[in-house]
Amino acid sequence: MPKKIIIADDHPISGKGMEAILKSLGLNVIGLHTNGLRAFNDICLQKPEYALLDMQMPGMSGLDILEKIRAKNIKTKIIIYTMFTDISIFKQAKELHADGYLLKEFATDDLKACIRALEKNERWYNPKLLEKLNKSKTAFSSELYNELTLKERAVLKCVANNMSTKEISLEQFISERTVETHRRNIRNKLNLSKKNNALLVWALENKEFFSLMD
Repeated sequence: MPKKIIIADDHPISGKGMEAILKSLGLNVIGLHTNGLRAFNDICLQKPEYALLDMQMPGMSGLDILEKIRAKNIKTKIIIYTMFTDISIFKQAKELHADGYLLKEFATDDLKACIRALEKNERWYNPKLLEKLNKSKTAFSSELYNELTLKERAVLKCVANNMSTKEISLEQFISERTVETHRRNIRNKLNLSKKNNALLVWALENKEFFSLMD
């Protein structure tokens, strides 16, 4: 008997495209929704083997549905798919134990691989996002970041916004010399190179991670 799947996508054309692909893979599409809340209710009612959820929808987002399905201990395997490559969103989905994570740009090609992995009780995440996440793990250390003082964190956020020493001085009501002292202390605590742009490069690459911690 074909396994059942529910699709939620607020773009009908995109949803129909996914429906055609999934049917070609031998799945039984039992629901196609453009509203997240209706998709959630249908998943709770029918408990299909799979659900393919767009990240952004009216009613409930894909992540909202994922979180509530996990809380209800429903065994449906959840696949999130989105056009956004934001690593922080991917990280949230991964922490909520999403079974699959696709980028819409590659969804047509990746959907088959994802479904085949789920059939083996494996998870499948877009390889480009996994690579990006792994790189960020080596670059960002929450332990080191937690050693920064509140003022150092404030200065770091200004650096991440590409502000000059003078601009940071005015923003934080401190002297330019004090800003430079904070920069030096931050570099030391984060074990960064003493090169002039090392702190700026680090701040830009890791902004989305440390901004989530405060």
